[in-house]
Amino acid sequence: MNRYFDYAATHPMTKSALDHYVAMARSVYGNPSSLHTHGYMADDYLTEARRLVKQALGLDMLRGKLLFTGSGSESNYIALTSLRKRMKGSEVITSWQEHDSVALLLDEWEAEGVTVHRLKLKDGRFDQETFARLLDRDIGLVTFQHVNSDTGWTLPLHNILCQLKYKKVLLHIDGVQALGKIPISVDGIDAYSFSAHKVGGPKGVGGLYMERLLPPPYYPGHHQYGIRPGTIDVPGICAFVKAFTDRHEARTRHERNFLAFRAILKEKTSSYVDWLEFDQQSPAIFSFVSKQRDGQWWMTELDGLGFQVSAGSACRAGQNGPNRMLESLGYETSACHGLVRISFGEDTTIEATTALAEAIVTLARRVGSYEQTLSR
Repeated sequence: MNRYFDYAATHPMTKSALDHYVAMARSVYGNPSSLHTHGYMADDYLTEARRLVKQALGLDMLRGKLLFTGSGSESNYIALTSLRKRMKGSEVITSWQEHDSVALLLDEWEAEGVTVHRLKLKDGRFDQETFARLLDRDIGLVTFQHVNSDTGWTLPLHNILCQLKYKKVLLHIDGVQALGKIPISVDGIDAYSFSAHKVGGPKGVGGLYMERLLPPPYYPGHHQYGIRPGTIDVPGICAFVKAFTDRHEARTRHERNFLAFRAILKEKTSSYVDWLEFDQQSPAIFSFVSKQRDGQWWMTELDGLGFQVSAGSACRAGQNGPNRMLESLGYETSACHGLVRISFGEDTTIEATTALAEAIVTLARRVGSYEQTLSR
């Protein structure tokens, strides 16, 4: 029984993607910039990879540009660093619960004098009123995570696009936890970031959709529109595209399964832990809050029972600070350390989910018994 429940951190390569990678690495090993037969072959596969991703996003080949990177975090860095050069306004809007690859970069900008406005959730919802009010300021860029990596909370992207429609404001969306898991449209978005290993592709491959070409964040080069230097990993990119297109075709089935897994966990454990649910939420992530023990304790204890979960985004693993998402939701400080994230993938089963629910109940009862003993 597969007891892995940390697919939001990384999804193991699917068999089809791995087989595709091996075949490509053996036969399509040319540099796509080389002007010979193997180079042309590699370039043809790269062009087809771009076409397939755009097709899945509802775009034709003439719409926008697709850049392949080394990770979702690098995609975020390239997008924000490049868009900053195009900003008309001088201020930025983001949220308190962004991934570190965005949040830490914006901290640097703020130290350099850029005004950064960070929205909090309002009763678990996007704060439309504050967002609209901030847009009356000198805003040049808006950057949000499409799906929150800790809780699965999903951005009301359509509403944001409506508010930005007549504004000269650039929009970047971190779609790393969204690609292949919820419906996506990139219409009206200047830059959309994603990652291969979140959908069963290889690590070391990311992507960035650009509505129009961005200035290079590093130095002008000759690869990938001059934006990102370095030899392109064609086998890795093609393996990612295989995993993504398979996932895209099966998304409805996965969504149905994931909702069933959530129902099992909620039914069996709601008397013991507080599950985080929102009006808009990715079915692939389901998190609970424990006030008795912190997330690291739950992660370690469940691992000892054979279940792999997390205490939030892997980029912050081992850090003891309060969870930003829980702070934004208004949880008191003690509870902000108690997040446990459970995330589902292609190999998750009802049997494993039921066993996980039973393990959560066992640990919760153990904590309750221990606290009762101490209180006597």
